[in-house]
Amino acid sequence: MTTRERLLAAVRCQDTDYVPMVIGFGGSNRHRNVTYRNERERLAFFRERGWDTFVPLATRVSPTAEVKVDTSYQTVDGVRTVRQLWHTPAGTLTERLRATDDWEAVRNPNARIGLGDDFRTSRYLEVPLKSERDLAALQHVFPLDNPLDTQWIIQEHAAARALADEFHVPLVASHSAGMDWLIWLYPAQDAVLRLIDEAGMVRRLLGQINAAFGRRLELALELGVDAVIRRGWYESTDLWSPGIFREFAYPSLAKETAVCRQAGVAHIYLMCTGVLPLLPMLAKLPFDCLIGYEPVYGGQLGTLRRVRRELPGKSLWGGVSGPAHLGRATAQEVEQAVEKALADCGRRGFILGPGVVFRNYWPWENLEAMVRAWRRLR
Repeated sequence: MTTRERLLAAVRCQDTDYVPMVIGFGGSNRHRNVTYRNERERLAFFRERGWDTFVPLATRVSPTAEVKVDTSYQTVDGVRTVRQLWHTPAGTLTERLRATDDWEAVRNPNARIGLGDDFRTSRYLEVPLKSERDLAALQHVFPLDNPLDTQWIIQEHAAARALADEFHVPLVASHSAGMDWLIWLYPAQDAVLRLIDEAGMVRRLLGQINAAFGRRLELALELGVDAVIRRGWYESTDLWSPGIFREFAYPSLAKETAVCRQAGVAHIYLMCTGVLPLLPMLAKLPFDCLIGYEPVYGGQLGTLRRVRRELPGKSLWGGVSGPAHLGRATAQEVEQAVEKALADCGRRGFILGPGVVFRNYWPWENLEAMVRAWRRLR
């Protein structure tokens, strides 16, 4: 089977020639043994090693041309901060954040800092959306339609499809709707409290963002992709109760999965920890594959068999822990982890790999141990 055939069959719980394995690496801060410089070289790097992979397609939502962003930096008492003014036809959004040295986005003082950034939540000094009055600006910051986005996605799709076809790998669209945006737009604890105290405002906020990303998803499906990966890093019970998930996450997920199923495209849902209380609801959603499940941390040690049992008909993409196994274990322990993952998950509807990218400071011999065990047992 080609990688495309193997991965898509595994995602849909169909027979494969062997269990696929997928590993990812970080962007600008990759391990020194990862030598590729662009997407074509990455695909060749993987093909030479016999590793499975896919070509990603981003489905971005960017502000309309009328939105102007002023970015400025200030240092007071040794603390460097960044202030951004988002000028829109419906008003100005003002935000301030601590500009710490470990945040790559603030290293270029002339660049706008995007709203979808994991570094934001712990660095907020002033949030951009303070009250319902600020929501009017969302239609310009997260527009339903943006000709520039459409043109960009079409161009990116053409290049990505050509590479995917050349290397016989799937083309997979990323979909970044949902409650992750609450953790990007607010400090985490503030996001939780706002949802409880200002549920109407949060519902309107998510409604606009989900609708905008939904339009981009429709475009990706129209252009033609093999699968969609939907982020759910911050939708789990690490932050929210099952009741809140049912009210604020489930409806949009149900709609997205139905749209993908109608288009004949596999839907892959990403969630790492805080998953177990949600298994009954996840079982009812018609997505095809759960990706990124953490098998060690977050109270999930020894639960792979349970996840497989309680999500019948859905595949699992993961099985080993990035930080616990590849980051901190010995090579022998990594091999044992692969053995256990295959024993617990079986070979049908299973894709081996960590739920996170391989970090530049993790031991390379642990990656080699995972590959070695995979080749032996796959």
